[in-house]
Amino acid sequence: MKPKTSPIWNYFDEIGDSSAKCKLCEKVYSRKGRTTTALKSHLKSIHAERFAEFEKLNDAVKLSSETKKQMVTLTPAENAKRQLTLQQSLQVKDYWDSSHHKSQEMDRTIAEMIALQNLPFHFVEGTGFRRVMQAALPKYKIRGRDFFSSYVCDNLYNKLAKKTKDLLEEFDKLSFTSYIWSELHSAVSLLSLTAHGISKDFRKKTIILKCEVMDERHTGTIISTKFQTILEEWGIDRQKVHCMVRDRGSNMVRAMQLSDFEDISCAIHQIQLCIRAGVESQEWLLQLIGKLKKIVTHFNHSLVAQAELTKIQKERLNQSPLSVIQDCPTR
Repeated sequence: MKPKTSPIWNYFDEIGDSSAKCKLCEKVYSRKGRTTTALKSHLKSIHAERFAEFEKLNDAVKLSSETKKQMVTLTPAENAKRQLTLQQSLQVKDYWDSSHHKSQEMDRTIAEMIALQNLPFHFVEGTGFRRVMQAALPKYKIRGRDFFSSYVCDNLYNKLAKKTKDLLEEFDKLSFTSYIWSELHSAVSLLSLTAHGISKDFRKKTIILKCEVMDERHTGTIISTKFQTILEEWGIDRQKVHCMVRDRGSNMVRAMQLSDFEDISCAIHQIQLCIRAGVESQEWLLQLIGKLKKIVTHFNHSLVAQAELTKIQKERLNQSPLSVIQDCPTR
């Protein structure tokens, strides 16, 4: 005899092949065609609570049966893959809440990594990073770029800004260096202002106050205004300014005059100017430098020449290959 698989038989006793008696009220029902339809109807209309219980059991039996059928049609490898997927789906519900101390600790650590390593915010959405985090901390729900851009630019910046202001207040006097340069790849000019001071325990401290894009003309008036604005943003009183170290550019000299700051020329820049003047006074040296620049240009524009140079260094000179570098003098 085929075993009874329907949960309905938890509530009925079979009488022969065509009847069944309810275990709850002992009423006998005829089973026309040996189906269980009449038994289900009785349970639903007379014993509603038991019927709800029956439905849950019946759904569980159906799900188990369907799963077994699907597993039979799968190869062992596919079966293992399917089981892993089910396990992963359960893990999704087991993430730490965003307010959990471990989750907040990881948010802060990742944000600091982005800032310290100068990484793009979309780094956190990369497949490799997410795989590492899933393997290391499966309970941590990784945030997207929008969250971390807000975290770094608002939360993290504000905390560091407060610490920086507290540090600046410890100095009686501060000296400053500034520089303007062009970023070739993005075709923008940048202005930086850095503060230097001696702490109470006689240690030198260097703090980059700002590095911003300078879209305007590089006039002394505009540079002076920017300096004043940066000092105000950090709450630095003019009386704290010991001196400003600058290059000999006319715009920088003018900016210091307008700001009425004590200023001195950069010694390294002065030495560089002396070296350049000495080189430019020697015609034969200028010709030699010109020829060397042409040689470097040749190698930079020829993959064949680069490959041959590398081969010579490895095979004939038995050394690690080096690349030629073009001379790009700065002022």
